[in-house]
Amino acid sequence: MTGTVELDRDGTQLLIRFPYREDLVSVVKTLPNRRWDPKGKTWRVPAKDAELVYKAFVRHLFDFAPEIMSLVAGTLGEVKDPRPAAGLPFAGADGADADAASAGPSRPSPADALTISRLNQRVRDALQGGFPEPLWVVGEITDLDKQAGKKHLFFQLVEKQPNAHRPRAAVEVALFERTAQTLLGKLASGSDPVTLRDGIEIRALVRVDLYVGSGRFQLVIEDIDPTFTLGKLALSREQVLRELRDKGLAERNRSLPLPLPPLRLAVLASPDSDGWSDFHRHLEESGIGFVVTLLPVKVQGIELKPDMLAGLHWFTLHAQQFDVLCILRGGGSRTDLAWFDDRDIALAVARHPLKVLVGIGHQRDQSVLDVIAHAEKTPTAVAEHLVRAVEQTRAQLQQLAAHLRTAVDLALLLRRSDLRELAAGLSSALAARLQRERNFLGTAARDLHARALLRCQHETTVLQRGNERLARGTQRIFERRRGHLDHQATRRRLLDPARVLGRGYALVRDAGGKVLPSARRLRADQTIFVRMRDGTVRSRTEQVDLDG
Repeated sequence: MTGTVELDRDGTQLLIRFPYREDLVSVVKTLPNRRWDPKGKTWRVPAKDAELVYKAFVRHLFDFAPEIMSLVAGTLGEVKDPRPAAGLPFAGADGADADAASAGPSRPSPADALTISRLNQRVRDALQGGFPEPLWVVGEITDLDKQAGKKHLFFQLVEKQPNAHRPRAAVEVALFERTAQTLLGKLASGSDPVTLRDGIEIRALVRVDLYVGSGRFQLVIEDIDPTFTLGKLALSREQVLRELRDKGLAERNRSLPLPLPPLRLAVLASPDSDGWSDFHRHLEESGIGFVVTLLPVKVQGIELKPDMLAGLHWFTLHAQQFDVLCILRGGGSRTDLAWFDDRDIALAVARHPLKVLVGIGHQRDQSVLDVIAHAEKTPTAVAEHLVRAVEQTRAQLQQLAAHLRTAVDLALLLRRSDLRELAAGLSSALAARLQRERNFLGTAARDLHARALLRCQHETTVLQRGNERLARGTQRIFERRRGHLDHQATRRRLLDPARVLGRGYALVRDAGGKVLPSARRLRADQTIFVRMRDGTVRSRTEQVDLDG
């Protein structure tokens, strides 16, 4: 047993437990609304998602609690009567079970109880008896990308519904190692190579089977028709192109002019791919000062679309910083190329403000992006195209510079004599103008001197009058302040405590030196200090009598 799935006490959460395995953690992270409970070391999923949990973990041989199976049965449809119908291969070898079934409903004897393995064997025999020959089925591949590196491949074929989140139907599929080695090699070596991946629709020759160990119904693949898949991909590609043509976007980006020189390059590529390495190396070898900004993206698999859309959006927001946008990939099969036939990616490229150069390394077929943008066969070819554009611009600039130099030399030769004549006339006119300005400056200097003398005399008179007013005002202020100071000195003498003590009064303080102006602040048996005119008396109170 790999792990368990149980229902919590309140019946709202599924509890998924298993020893840590990286592949199982990846599976559980595909579930919506999952939550890790570190205290209980348990993954929690809402009970409404029981079907998704069952589909995700049944192939990994998890143990599902009975109440979980009830939830799954309620989700998938009405639970059928488990008793076998007459004539089906569930009957025993001696036909007794079939006779009992044909005689009508009856309660089986406990002595006839089957082991689980025997029950699963009978169910498998029934399925294989109902489908004795291989048959062709059509469906879209899901969960295959998670099987990378495994000998036996277990995934699903689904039948999707238009505009629906969940598929109409799904079936577990097994592609065992021996068949996989032969079949995948044949698909990859054909005239139009096909690579199996999530998201493509296939037509497969299968055997109906049931795995006895877990009771899992599955289809075992024996062959795949590559022409069906290629036809579906071509149809999907044509539908996207037709929509772009109807919206007037098929030629929009392709018709954008290439900015010259294209030196600021935006790139969407995988930094680990050979395509990016070839592209970058060729640019460096050119010796041209390209400024390359690479935004790493996935170039195949289900992560390609969100990565590519995010990258296109980022470069749209920063389009003013770049000249062109390059989308690079290092080759692959026709089915790998189909990732670039996505409708949303095509619309984003068609509407992009930067001219897009596509080099995805496919020598025979074209993707939608190859049609709607400027396409080169390989990333190296894209780099060569950019290098040629810069070199052509450089050559044109050099030619224009030579023409400009010749035109300037001729213009200088023609204008030199004109400049000499102008210089002679300018010299005479300048001498006359200088004389006139010299005379004007002499007159202005004399006038300025006279005006300055008059102004100085006027300002001297104003200053003298101001000094007189300031002296008179200062004298009055001094007199007022002197009288005020005399008055304050008189008050200080009258209020001097020594004068008050001299008239027979005393000043009483407590032991801390604080003045005690009221008897209310005294208490019996308190030490006090009485300051008189000629000394201080230390005393202790016997009784405090308050007036009133």
